[in-house]
Amino acid sequence: MRRNNSEIQFLRVLLILSMGLMPFVMTKRPRKEWWFIYFFNAITNIILDKILTRMGLVSYPIRLLPKIFKIHILFDTVLYPLANVIYIQITKRDHIFAIMYKMLFFSIPLVVVESWAVRNTRLIKWGNGWKGYHTFVSVTLKSLFIRIVVVKIIRRFSDSRH
Repeated sequence: MRRNNSEIQFLRVLLILSMGLMPFVMTKRPRKEWWFIYFFNAITNIILDKILTRMGLVSYPIRLLPKIFKIHILFDTVLYPLANVIYIQITKRDHIFAIMYKMLFFSIPLVVVESWAVRNTRLIKWGNGWKGYHTFVSVTLKSLFIRIVVVKIIRRFSDSRH
């Protein structure tokens, strides 16, 4: 019980820290672009996580709002979308090579933290052959897709309106 409580407290601290960071990240211009990317990312995260949890590839024994969600609602709707917006802001003026190598500064630490959490906590559990490299590939490809394709679409749309 005590371990579960400390893990829930950890999730609450992450929520508070990320919500505190949100105004600094999301108020930079162009705000509409950042919010679109944030919500697009959150919605696709929820869809993909629902698929992964239904397939038994990942589960979250300790999570926020466990009676409502089987997915990791904090990661899917707050942590990863916020990190993705920060990544896009950092790479806003970069060329493809810089975009790709800077992605490693986000995806590698994520996999390291997730691997640690799988071994040492009940926050996440891998099942049915899921490994850290699956997380690395999926997070990297999804983030690059959002950075390259979605941002390009948003910019073309906003350029055509002016």
